[in-house]
Amino acid sequence: FRGGAELLFDKKKKHEVNLPGSEWTIQKLLFWLKDNLLKERPELFIQGDTVRPGILVLVNDTDWELLVSISLIHIVI
Repeated sequence: FRGGAELLFDKKKKHEVNLPGSEWTIQKLLFWLKDNLLKERPELFIQGDTVRPGILVLVNDTDWELLVSISLIHIVI
């Protein structure tokens, strides 16, 4: 996390986590982050079913908005 978002996540830029072995999408990962790592002010991270406007999400250094759909992007763990 960078650009101030780390303040919402216990002031840490990197987190090592073990995710349950199921099929993951970016959207599922965002809600997992909110439910498991977010320490304060969820309204500054999530708005509706996606991240709040102004938060840049990168997938392999690519803006996720250039990708098809957050519900279709699968993560290989």
